[in-house]
Amino acid sequence: MYQTVADADGPTVLVVGGMHGNEVAGYEAASAIAEWEIDAGTLVTIPYANADAVEQRTRTGDDGVDLNRQFPEGEEPTTDLARALWTVVDRSDPDVVIDLHESIGIYAGGPVDGVGQAIFHSDGTETATDAEQAADAVNRNHVDEPGLEFETDTFSRPENEPSGLLVHKASRDLNAQSFLIETFSRGPDLETRIDWHTRLVTNLTEAGLFEPETTTDDSAGDTSDDSDDEQVIEECPEDDS
Repeated sequence: MYQTVADADGPTVLVVGGMHGNEVAGYEAASAIAEWEIDAGTLVTIPYANADAVEQRTRTGDDGVDLNRQFPEGEEPTTDLARALWTVVDRSDPDVVIDLHESIGIYAGGPVDGVGQAIFHSDGTETATDAEQAADAVNRNHVDEPGLEFETDTFSRPENEPSGLLVHKASRDLNAQSFLIETFSRGPDLETRIDWHTRLVTNLTEAGLFEPETTTDDSAGDTSDDSDDEQVIEECPEDDS
């Protein structure tokens, strides 16, 4: 887990990758985001949430448990690893949570054939607008192939599947503005998918973490600046679980 704290007050943004170890663009983007310099607020990053699965490049670790189904709303997470992750999330008290994933199919209004090229978000007009604006900016400037445009949709209801997702719990238990980004893992090359993730996260967070002149859509993948403002960047030890 990495934490970057800027001098200026601002929101706490938590970015997660590697919940599923075979969704490479998500954890590679999260790893890059962990190195961002920010102008305000706090950036907490967990690039390799399921380190064993990432090491094996498999959806789950040796236990065969889908980590992103272990976060029931209003209850304690159901595995040691899920509880350790939730402790980090809860203690961070995030205003915004973004979880980065990939899918082998493209989203078409339902999860049956896949959920790629989509931004799913928690309820609320502001959250929906943020997701739509981020998708539109990336679609206009960085998606060249027809059929790969990003769509947006709300999270499934608590009574519907899929359930037990980290972002669902963050939204409904912590009242955090929450997003789940999915890229299509078959077709676009890895570099492109990482770039999409990075730009979408930038568009979703730049109003809180960055000064207006620091980023534009054309430079959204590079958030470094020449400011002399002091920043605190900590690499926090991960739980053994």
